Amino acid sequence: MSNRNAAFSVTLVAALRRLGVEHACVTPGSRNTPLSLALADSAITDWSHHDERSSAFFALGIARTTGRPVLIVTTSGTAAAELHPALAEAIEGRVPLIAITADRPLRLRGVGAPQTIDQEDLFGPSVKWSLDVEAPGDASTASPLATRLWEAATQPPAGPVHLNLRFDEPLMPAGKASAAASELTAATPTADAGPDAAQVRAAAALLSGRRGVIVAGPDHDPAVPPAAAALAAALGWPILADPLSGVRAGSHDLGAVLGASDALGWSGFLEAGGIEAVVRFGAIPTSKPVAEWLAAHGDRPQVFIEPAGRRDPAGTANPILRTGVAATLTALAGQVTTPAPADWLARWRRADAAAAAAIDTVLQAASFPNEPAIARVVSAALPDPAVLWVASSMPVRDLDAVMTPTPRRVRVMANRGANGIDGFISTALGSAAVSGVPTVALAGDLSVLHDVGALATMARLGIPLTVVVVNNDGGGIFHLLPQAGHPHFERHWGTPHGLEFAAIAAAFGVPAERVTTADRLAALLGQGGPQLMDVRTNRAENAELHREIRRRVAEAVAAST
Repeated sequence: MSNRNAAFSVTLVAALRRLGVEHACVTPGSRNTPLSLALADSAITDWSHHDERSSAFFALGIARTTGRPVLIVTTSGTAAAELHPALAEAIEGRVPLIAITADRPLRLRGVGAPQTIDQEDLFGPSVKWSLDVEAPGDASTASPLATRLWEAATQPPAGPVHLNLRFDEPLMPAGKASAAASELTAATPTADAGPDAAQVRAAAALLSGRRGVIVAGPDHDPAVPPAAAALAAALGWPILADPLSGVRAGSHDLGAVLGASDALGWSGFLEAGGIEAVVRFGAIPTSKPVAEWLAAHGDRPQVFIEPAGRRDPAGTANPILRTGVAATLTALAGQVTTPAPADWLARWRRADAAAAAAIDTVLQAASFPNEPAIARVVSAALPDPAVLWVASSMPVRDLDAVMTPTPRRVRVMANRGANGIDGFISTALGSAAVSGVPTVALAGDLSVLHDVGALATMARLGIPLTVVVVNNDGGGIFHLLPQAGHPHFERHWGTPHGLEFAAIAAAFGVPAERVTTADRLAALLGQGGPQLMDVRTNRAENAELHREIRRRVAEAVAAST
């Protein structure tokens, strides 16, 4: 039996490597021994982790950065359940992962056997496909199984898949196992046939001559930014570019890219701007006013380029073009017959410049550190090229407000599929391990607290990540929501912790410093990781600063128009 377990595992791992799996994240356990040994002797780079949740998010970071499936291997019981948060993020964020959970035989389920839970279909709708396999049989069945896993993870929209393998004892092989010979017949992801010419002509007719905007939502295809710039030039439209879209940074034409679209939304400019049509692509924008404007204006053409799925919760997209984003943007640019009136883009540029200037004025008058200023320093100090991971909640919103368009090759990423803050440091570590360029994580203090054990991994593996912790001693975003001022606010929303993250990081062996000036923050960012910077802010003062920014932007934009 032990050699059957080993032969099956070696064959499965070898087949996954031939298909294209290059990385695996593994946590210690007895039941997953056949898989762990197979990975240790394979050509797949196996990253060892102590914590299953962190391991899964580390894999998520690798997969998001490389665009290729990453293998996650765990033992049985609650260890398997720990993968769920990362898989939930992956299914919503369209990230390919292959989770393999080891399990005990079916006869031991429900009879009080230790470390045994019901792992069949454990993750439900959080995975694209799930299969439960009793005691692996002939090793020749492993290669076809690998093919099914690979295809399910990579077919658009990409996402996580789950294989539950019920291994019986004994788990250690009697000798060295070899892979069973097998031919792989994996299908590549379905090729996009390209945009339909008639659909493109019809969409271009809806857009030509109208006053409109391009809404660039979160996206990670490097071919999209230049194609979006080409369409903007043909239409004479501005681009409201989410920082996660890839459009706000890069060597493409930035002339139509706005850096203050979120601020323009809060100022009321979107509603009063006279927008007649929209081109959309990517996930829902980070900016709440931009997303709300799209949801409230289904009466206007919203050409949504969405190859698979439907990321349109308000149902206002019409028409939806089911083809590749970059190719469709390019095709639309070639079919536009008439641009918007000449003053349309100029009006948006004036408003954008006025909003940016108002933000600068407020930040220059405010004392450092404050949260928008931290985001601005980080985004401005990043080298070329670089990867910036930004945490959900306030950090990504602050970055959206203050990141100016830049020709530097800065790739901005975040866990915005499910918008959670858990596993953020682990995700950034996985990315930093494979990115090959300086990688920075702009984190909230609660996101670090959620994943503080990842600092041990950072030190143990020497991964060159720079972590900037915006430490406002709790849940700062709630000061901007209706919960603020409630008698139980601090206990249930503010949740102060009183922790010094520089001291915590140092205890794990990560070089760390508490930073109090913008110059020091920029200087440390230039040194590279591994390191952590603890930057202290005040939650209540931050809320007032955001309100002041919105007030000043509204005044400046009104004056500019």
